[in-house]
Amino acid sequence: MSRRTVRYVVDTHHHVGALSIGAAEERTATREAREPVEAHHKMLDRFGMTACAVMPGLQYERPHGIVNTREINDGIAAYRDRSPRFLAALGTVEPLHGIALCREELDRMTAELGLDGVVWHTRYQGVAVSDRRMHALVDEATARGLPCYVHMFAESNLEAPWMFADLARNHPDATIVALDGFSGSTQIQYVMDLADRFGNVLFDTAICFPLLRPLDAFVARFGSERLLFGTDSYADPVSYNVPAVMEELLASDMDAEHLENIFWRTFCRVFPAAGKALDALDAPEEIR
Repeated sequence: MSRRTVRYVVDTHHHVGALSIGAAEERTATREAREPVEAHHKMLDRFGMTACAVMPGLQYERPHGIVNTREINDGIAAYRDRSPRFLAALGTVEPLHGIALCREELDRMTAELGLDGVVWHTRYQGVAVSDRRMHALVDEATARGLPCYVHMFAESNLEAPWMFADLARNHPDATIVALDGFSGSTQIQYVMDLADRFGNVLFDTAICFPLLRPLDAFVARFGSERLLFGTDSYADPVSYNVPAVMEELLASDMDAEHLENIFWRTFCRVFPAAGKALDALDAPEEIR
């Protein structure tokens, strides 16, 4: 089977921090601490990825409320600044902190930190995707020109597809990127329905359930401009042995134009500054 190549591979879905799924072995697991950016670069190189967007892991502890969220956003901005391969950085705000504090933090995220978007994983943040505060925060993010990355993991009733329909219907001017939407066979059918009804919702490819080639079917029906390559990765430890969705896409029969859209062009439409950053990565080191 042939494996094609694309000009760039940009992963829109890299978390910085730790993932805990509650498995018993996590309670006793120990590992040697490594320099995080170096570990991240090694992961990108290992899988042939050009660059990525970075976002916090949303299971962070927050005993001091907004103070901890500010620290998380400070950290992701500083992390982004340590490598030109981190093309965009997304911060977060906590719906349960209240709209007033979230507005203040969104202002700080844009004016002071220069963050590029907002990410939520509401199953870890105490509300449903369709919670009234999420509606208000999507409006606040959109007013500041920030895309909204919202997880839609198949196993969570707090991130159910009908809740995304509620968001999309009520915020037609928002850029909403549904993360992990292809993560279950039944949910894939909901994704197709959402894509059919709401043109402002984009989808990443993370944790894609591959049976019957759903990404090929999505592109055949809706085109490739609404898909972003993503893997839901944590760089240390790496979340997978092989980025299976990457191999699935590169082995597909999709036109080259579709692959270029999925792997980097759609990302550059969501984050317009990313195109110049990719060109800079291509430039000889002495003239960067």
